[in-house]
Amino acid sequence: MSRSAQKVNLGPRRRRYLVHLFSMHNEGSLACRYIANVQLWTVRNSAHAKTKQYAFVDEYELIETINPLLPHGSDVRDVLSHIESPDGFLYLLYLSSEEAASLGWRD
Repeated sequence: MSRSAQKVNLGPRRRRYLVHLFSMHNEGSLACRYIANVQLWTVRNSAHAKTKQYAFVDEYELIETINPLLPHGSDVRDVLSHIESPDGFLYLLYLSSEEAASLGWRD
């Protein structure tokens, strides 16, 4: 059997998720809340797509949670200004079920 015909188990099954990071500012203070909306990525976006939301405690939790999920060399701090803009920031990430669960995703 050739090597190309053999299936290689590369660890836990990974699926693509669309992760929308955005912020909400409290009107009475300068405090900022960071939120992640997570959904399975599909070719055709549906209004009925299951979405889960996760609210980070603060900027530090956002960084500690998101950075390990990003490709090598990427850092969520590089896009904080986009996350804090009205549109937020989108990532398309390959995540294991455990990684997705860290963002509030439950199957």
